Amino acid sequence: MKKKDIRDSVLFLRNSLDKKEASYISRGICNDVTELEIYENAKDICLYMSINNEVDLSYLMEQSYKDGKNVWLPRVIDKKMDFYRYEKDTKLIEGAYGIKEPDSKDVLVPDDNTLIIMPGAVFSEDRKRIGYGGGYYDKYLAKHPKCHTVAVCYELQIFPDIPFEEYDIKPEIIVTEERIIN
Repeated sequence: MKKKDIRDSVLFLRNSLDKKEASYISRGICNDVTELEIYENAKDICLYMSINNEVDLSYLMEQSYKDGKNVWLPRVIDKKMDFYRYEKDTKLIEGAYGIKEPDSKDVLVPDDNTLIIMPGAVFSEDRKRIGYGGGYYDKYLAKHPKCHTVAVCYELQIFPDIPFEEYDIKPEIIVTEERIIN
């Protein structure tokens, strides 16, 4: 199967998840992320604004603030993604693809204390990732290889194997409601 076919079928299943169940599962996944050493050691946490029944990271955002972490959200300008500081009073504006982005001028300068929580459509048991087709995370991580990465998804998004291109970047860890893959 081609990436697009796999992506489309998995996103259909993900969108079919009951909203209350997805919220409950999301809370558990976020809790598991906060127990990872990679999270505990991070100073900067890069999250994403959940859309289309993705794992809801609002729980992780709240815990990150409680833990004294700096929170950053992606913003796409001229087809280039960077992470901008997000504080509780930061205004969100509609950005690329209708996704809310922080109205902030403070751009992250990532280092080895940066943890990026990656979204994705499909993942494999050996941590391959199919995103949404824009390559934003792959390009960002290629440019900033010191960043640490954790992908979060529902177990239904995990396949034994998926197509993989040389420019695709695997997350270090994947967290689902059933397991942690590293």
